[in-house]
Amino acid sequence: MRLAKSATGVSLVETAAALAVSAVVAGAAVPAIQDYITQARFTRAIQDAHTIATAVARFEGDVLGQQANPRGWATFDLLVGAGVAPSIGTGGDPKWLRPTGSAMVGALDDQLVTNAVGYSTFPPRQANWIRGWHGPYLESGIGPDPWGRRYAINIRTLSTGASCTVVISAGPNGLIETPFEGVVIVPGGDDVVALVAPPR
Repeated sequence: MRLAKSATGVSLVETAAALAVSAVVAGAAVPAIQDYITQARFTRAIQDAHTIATAVARFEGDVLGQQANPRGWATFDLLVGAGVAPSIGTGGDPKWLRPTGSAMVGALDDQLVTNAVGYSTFPPRQANWIRGWHGPYLESGIGPDPWGRRYAINIRTLSTGASCTVVISAGPNGLIETPFEGVVIVPGGDDVVALVAPPR
């Protein structure tokens, strides 16, 4: 009786073929994974910008119009969150890059999370009194955008009469390419922008 010869494993040719197929599959998957990560970051930045914009609108509704502080946070014209400052690209404005602590620049967390600025809460004595800071307007502090850079808000529009307040992330290229102010704000480059209409 003859016994069947036992298998001796895969050959070098079979191994090379398997590796070639794996390389082709991996090569096709890498761009798809990179696209997915990029899209996920954009989605998060858009959601963050809209969350901040909603918090800003609620803050404005409470604080703007106080007799003791009639313009609310319009004493600042730029608010910034945590993270690395972006750079300025074509169409951008260096006003976006002013650091926290300089004149007319405030921290978003101070306004929306902790009330460090100390906006008073007033009783509703008459129709033209607003109740004051009634936050926190966000559950936690504002971290950097998905690319590690700070979110910023141009609030000069509230005192110059333009139609909106601008919440911005510089996007993946790290360059702010959106104007700082104007009656109509057109997002530039790959900036992520949310617009906040002032309270009526």
